[in-house]
Amino acid sequence: MHRSLQALQYYTSHSEDDIIRLHERIRSSLASTVSLTDTMIRLTGDAPRVPFKQDTVTVDEWQNFLAGKHHESLADFYGMLVARPILTEDGPLEDDEPEAPATLSRSQRDDTPRRQKTKPIAPPRPKRKLPWGWIALLILCFLLGAAGTYIYSNYLASSKSSAPDATVEQPVAVEESTEDEKTNDKPEAKPDANVLYVNTRNSNIYRDEALTDVLYEADFGDGYRILEASDSISKVELTDELTGYIKNADTTKELSGDAIADETLLTWVNDNLDTSFVTETLIDLIGKSSAELNSLYAAPDRTFSDDVNDYLFYGNHFFTLQDDRVIAIDWSEADVTNDKLATLAPLQLESETTGLVMSNSYRLQRFAKDGTDLSRVRLAEQNL
Repeated sequence: MHRSLQALQYYTSHSEDDIIRLHERIRSSLASTVSLTDTMIRLTGDAPRVPFKQDTVTVDEWQNFLAGKHHESLADFYGMLVARPILTEDGPLEDDEPEAPATLSRSQRDDTPRRQKTKPIAPPRPKRKLPWGWIALLILCFLLGAAGTYIYSNYLASSKSSAPDATVEQPVAVEESTEDEKTNDKPEAKPDANVLYVNTRNSNIYRDEALTDVLYEADFGDGYRILEASDSISKVELTDELTGYIKNADTTKELSGDAIADETLLTWVNDNLDTSFVTETLIDLIGKSSAELNSLYAAPDRTFSDDVNDYLFYGNHFFTLQDDRVIAIDWSEADVTNDKLATLAPLQLESETTGLVMSNSYRLQRFAKDGTDLSRVRLAEQNL
């Protein structure tokens, strides 16, 4: 095939980019070898079958050929080139041998030492100056304090200790128990020396010192505050407005043992006596008026009054009122003996037919009923 037809066929079967790339590879090869044969070998891998008339061609001649200037050797070269398969990359020249990489001897090597990492050396910190002014001030304060302490302890304090201190006794406040305080659980070691207790089954209290006019009949265990006393009789307080005289032979100021806690006494009463009539608590009944009792239990079965108290009877129990205020509750038929009463606490006062146990606010008195195994038991307010 004629070389012009071969070139035309290549142009029609390849893109413009491929053609430009081929021309650039030819130009680059000619620039380095200036030989058509070497360029053919680089681009196709094979030498031309027929040597070119002009094998040496410059880049300028190649550029002029592309611009349209006739060049017979380049025309033969180009027609032969596009007729062969073109390598993707330029192949090596036949006579080219790979050059071994040059090795440098120790004398030819760069003697420049390798760069080594060095740590920056921080500049030394300036030393702090001691605050001599503050130190001197602290020492001065210490010396002044020591001097003041010495002067006070050796002169001022000694002069004060030489003179006797005047003392003022503070008055001692004495708390008086009121009638509203019904419970006090602090035991009392000994009975009041100004209080006496009846130690016979009954004892008369008289209006006059001559003991001729009976005012009231006291029961065993009743306690009264002494207003005046002689060898044979004592004047006692019955109420806030009423006094009387009693024989000393029928009384005592000494009780055995100590008072027990109110709660202990009241619990024993609830457990051993009939309290079914109590709607609230026993303590709530103490202090109620006759009108309040009538409201709770209706009118009493019967009533009785003397110069000191009023008595309201309901079945097997009755209430003793003083100045229209309940001060005692009596159970008329209680199955209680002295031995049973002693299960509450050791009896503080007793006889064959009577017994007494006291708490701080109440007293429990037992009276045997003649001819029966039953007893009358009284829970009374201890307001002395």
